[in-house]
Amino acid sequence: MKLFRKIALALGVSALTAALPVHAQADAYPVKPIKLVSGFAAGGSSDLITRAIALSLGEQLGKSVVVENRAGAAGAIGMDAVTQSPPDGYTIGILANTTINSLHFQNKPLDVENRFVPIGRFASSRILLAVNPNRIDVKTLPELIEYLRKHPGTTMTSAGHGGLGHLGLELLALDQKLKILHVAYRGAGPALNDVVAGQVSGMVIEANAAMPHIQSGKLRPIVTVSTERIPSLPDLPTALELGYKQLQIDSTFGITAPPRTPQPIVDKLRAALKAAVASEAYAESQRRAGNARFFEDGPEYKTWLEKDFARWGAVIRDGNVKAQ
Repeated sequence: MKLFRKIALALGVSALTAALPVHAQADAYPVKPIKLVSGFAAGGSSDLITRAIALSLGEQLGKSVVVENRAGAAGAIGMDAVTQSPPDGYTIGILANTTINSLHFQNKPLDVENRFVPIGRFASSRILLAVNPNRIDVKTLPELIEYLRKHPGTTMTSAGHGGLGHLGLELLALDQKLKILHVAYRGAGPALNDVVAGQVSGMVIEANAAMPHIQSGKLRPIVTVSTERIPSLPDLPTALELGYKQLQIDSTFGITAPPRTPQPIVDKLRAALKAAVASEAYAESQRRAGNARFFEDGPEYKTWLEKDFARWGAVIRDGNVKAQ
């Protein structure tokens, strides 16, 4: 019995001793700049969202948050870089749900516990479906569906194969039993140019990218496919309002940390992210960009990621979407 008590006491002291450096480190954290890894190229809309939150997050933490772009594989290169980084809070990542969807094409599970720690979800870009009015003379979603039903094989496009825009079109086709021909482009810019030029009939696109062409009359917005209406297009209804409950595309962004990051550091990052999103400077930057801002804590973010991953996985499977 005495031996057992000695062993138990020794184990307890060892555990306490091992825990002290972690808490001491967390109390001092951060003591140097933090790297925010983005899986997207510099200059795009995802990069602008990343840099806005990095600036605000740095102000809350009292240390610079420096963006490092590691573009490629729909953001998976950046995501993997975060997973493989030391779990010390000095390398964190920006995660878009289009990135985790790329795992479906690699036949990999989401496996949140071993891939990253969800810090929080904080922003989403507004998305709409638009057509070239010279190619398709419709004004509402029911009219577009009727047109597509009468003209199977109509060309539509998006920012890229396997992205949310492409999968949204597949979802529309599955839900309404349509045959839509998705024309794959590498990026929203080339796709948008060809829709405006009349080479392709329409596309799913971020609202801020489409607005100049909507204002010029070269694009006609048909429906908002985000959850809420777009402030710059207040009269454009959402698909949800029109009764098309399946046609919702939320292109959202969150912050993650490497797996096994100590909980005290995770807590500090979550508190800083919540405050960063609430700051007036960040709020104004997102109003100008036309993005939605909010804060969803880590556990809720994890649940959302798992549901979103499963939802788009079903679309990929049922629509027979293959990797390219």
